[in-house]
Amino acid sequence: MHPEHPAPPEPAGWRVLLVDDEPAVHEMSRLILAGLAFEGRDVELLSADSAAQARDLLARHADIALALIDVVMETDDAGIALVQHIREQRRDIDMQIVLRTGQPGVAPEGDIMRRYEINGYFLKTEITAQRLHSIVISALRGYRHARALRGRTGVAARSPAPLPHDPARVALAAELAGLDERDVVLMQAQPEVALASSQVTGIELVPHWKTSLGLLPAARVGVAGFDAATRLRIVEFMLAQASFWGRAWQRRDGGPLKVSIPLVGESVGDCATLDAVLRSTRESGLAPGTLDLLVSEAALLGDGAGVRDAVAALRAAGVSLTLVDFGAQTISLQRLNHVVPDRLKIHRLFVRGVVNAPERMALARSLIALSQTLNIVSVADGISTDADAQFFKWEGCDIGQGDALAPACAPADVADFLRHGRRASH
Repeated sequence: MHPEHPAPPEPAGWRVLLVDDEPAVHEMSRLILAGLAFEGRDVELLSADSAAQARDLLARHADIALALIDVVMETDDAGIALVQHIREQRRDIDMQIVLRTGQPGVAPEGDIMRRYEINGYFLKTEITAQRLHSIVISALRGYRHARALRGRTGVAARSPAPLPHDPARVALAAELAGLDERDVVLMQAQPEVALASSQVTGIELVPHWKTSLGLLPAARVGVAGFDAATRLRIVEFMLAQASFWGRAWQRRDGGPLKVSIPLVGESVGDCATLDAVLRSTRESGLAPGTLDLLVSEAALLGDGAGVRDAVAALRAAGVSLTLVDFGAQTISLQRLNHVVPDRLKIHRLFVRGVVNAPERMALARSLIALSQTLNIVSVADGISTDADAQFFKWEGCDIGQGDALAPACAPADVADFLRHGRRASH
């Protein structure tokens, strides 16, 4: 061991993160792993019953050696998305990741092992007590080896250098670079409804790209790793769509109507993106306050002062910002205060079926209360029943989206909807 590059200090025990939405799996795993030790250190099991909760634990514990992750949880690909979060957003290449599934048809082993940087993939029915012991010990040995190697070379555990290329991502990026959005994007319009008045106050444009992998939403396209020219082309396409449909809807309706579009790709502080948005607002003829950008946590909170300056410029031009997937990310109140968005869109995980889940109700109330404290507009995404709509109305949520309020439609049909009155069906 070279003295100038000492190995990073290790915690008292080996931390293992178990992510699964079945309580029985946690109970059984805790019983099986009780008393297990490796090289004189005990195994400490951390439990998360969703990918969202797992992200929170990952943010609080930087020394997790192994993650045992269920593939299908709050969504069919929640476990896969968590793997991408660990490897790509957190840049953690030391943590050992083992996927487990009870539904092998949803995510076939061959496809998963080729496309994602994981250390094992098992059916839940295959994992006996002895097999689980073996999986954990093998993974801890691999983690220890990676950490020791990191100490000898002096390379940081979370290297800023890009991870090895995922062939599927590279292929998707190349495919997107050769597409023309006018031919391949399927666009829907999702009305936004003021819950207090049942009035439609805005429309979100929801694009899906037709690719060899099927229809992909903006969030999936945004992480494909395409080049700057492709990114700018996509941004300009979405801005053009917002301008065109915004003018069409306002001519028909005669009143203000917010138009929201996803910001695909880089941070709002990216110069080319910022210039494109500001140029579009000048040339579109839309009233200030019409254009709204749907941004992720990473897009809004990266680049420090650069993002703050960009947000100030956007607001001066009458552009608002909506932070999406609120509640399902690792954002803290301190970071949220750093760059305060205009609106918070509560993740569907905390919206759908809320009246039937006390824990979800409590979380939804806390998210709405936080938005009220910060004087930010709250948006509940994915309201599917009248009961859920009433819950969010009573709790003081400002805006709702979902089939129970106003179903998504083709952009051309929005004009007819507005012509017959802006009051939603709820």
